[in-house]
Amino acid sequence: MSRRRNNPRLTPVWLPWIRNKLADRLRDRLSRQSLLLQATPYQRMLAEAWNEADSLAAAPLWWISRDMTTLAVDTAQAGGLPDTDPPSPAGFIAFDGGLGLELPDGMPPIAAVHWIIDGSRPGPEGRSWLIRPLLYTADHDACAKEGGLPLAPISAVPTAGLPEALGDILLAVWALSQEPRICQTRQPQPSPQDRLPASQQPEAKKVKMLVLRENLHRPGRPAEPAEDPRAWTHRWIVRGFWREQPYGPDHALRRRQWIPPYVKGPADKPLIAKETVRIWRR
Repeated sequence: MSRRRNNPRLTPVWLPWIRNKLADRLRDRLSRQSLLLQATPYQRMLAEAWNEADSLAAAPLWWISRDMTTLAVDTAQAGGLPDTDPPSPAGFIAFDGGLGLELPDGMPPIAAVHWIIDGSRPGPEGRSWLIRPLLYTADHDACAKEGGLPLAPISAVPTAGLPEALGDILLAVWALSQEPRICQTRQPQPSPQDRLPASQQPEAKKVKMLVLRENLHRPGRPAEPAEDPRAWTHRWIVRGFWREQPYGPDHALRRRQWIPPYVKGPADKPLIAKETVRIWRR
């Protein structure tokens, strides 16, 4: 009897293997295309695609938990993000449960983003770089066409508004990852369901897993007068804001400082954003 084949799942420990397979298949497609597209107008396009494949193969790996995803998307929607530099020129980031954004009809939900920083093009708000997002989905039909991988590339991506919104979400993730009171960084641990081969276990440790650090309202302490925690049915987001922070001698000076968002409510209740995120405008 043959051994049962390991089935990769979209989990943090399998992310290195999935990323490498996606890069390999992209290279295979480019190799076939390069035999057909030898004309000069296509040479630059092919070179850029090869650079994307190489960038994907070497991209640092991030995994964002569901609650951190909710917080990051809500923070991006609220606006007013701090000026945050990219942690690396490229990266591959997967969102547990997907981004849950409202998208055009026919476009599959977004589950992962391969970002590339284009330093030759200016970005919004006076930045000297532009975030170029390449999208992946966990849609069953799309993954079946990709040979059964848990992720598949999204080829047709509309340009109006979506890349900018995704760029804001990435900026929110990077900003929140630097807030130790909000975000906790972990190494993923294989579960019995993952059946991760021993050869892949060292690679799994390279995944940067961002988890929401529970910022409970007075954890372990009794409720204040007129407050009934039994009435809480969910957790909610207290959005970030900017304020003029006093500093210096006698606190006489002021500097503008970003106060990051945080989550309130019981840890065993679901996290609900204040409103539905809508990024697509027809």
